[in-house]
Amino acid sequence: MAFQPVPDTARFALVHQSGVGDELVNVLYFRRQGNWGLQELGAAAQVLAQAWVNEIMTNLSSETRFYRIQSRGERVQDDVSFEFVLPTPAAGTRPGESVPFQCAFCVTHLTGLVGRSNRGRTYFGYLSEADNNNGLLAVARANGLRNGLASVRNIMSNAGWTHVVVSRVRNKTRLNVAVTVPVIGYKYTDLIIDTQRRRRLNLGS
Repeated sequence: MAFQPVPDTARFALVHQSGVGDELVNVLYFRRQGNWGLQELGAAAQVLAQAWVNEIMTNLSSETRFYRIQSRGERVQDDVSFEFVLPTPAAGTRPGESVPFQCAFCVTHLTGLVGRSNRGRTYFGYLSEADNNNGLLAVARANGLRNGLASVRNIMSNAGWTHVVVSRVRNKTRLNVAVTVPVIGYKYTDLIIDTQRRRRLNLGS
């Protein structure tokens, strides 16, 4: 498939591992106006990593390890890229074993616009059994993950980067140039811990 540029935007893949080494990757997109290059991208990855440790890892199982961020510009096919590896992997702080690998909790990214192409989602995995009540996530953890994303957005915004949803298709047609829509909030619709077959052990994220 031909490369699709995303103006002013960079992709950040946050890579976690379970206790047995299976990876889970969360991907976020941030837009920055004006000219920016490798220096700005690298600085953003480090800011995002610290925010993720402080705001998100406190809601995940202690068996989870956050290792690195793989970032790259999406403006042109050979845009700048940068990998930030944490000096020491950051562990989650929730006690107890993880729920099964294919289980995750969904938080939706809101833009104020309707339609699937104007929404994003983050699926948080490696939750703690201590926060699992018969398949429902504890309210405190659900709120922590939702509010954590809001804090990450604000921290990145203060660093000059806007969290966006990337829309690659309109009216069932792939766009030549993707469209970005700023994220204005986050929500979860229920407390159900979702099951995703593609997240089974050794199948990746």
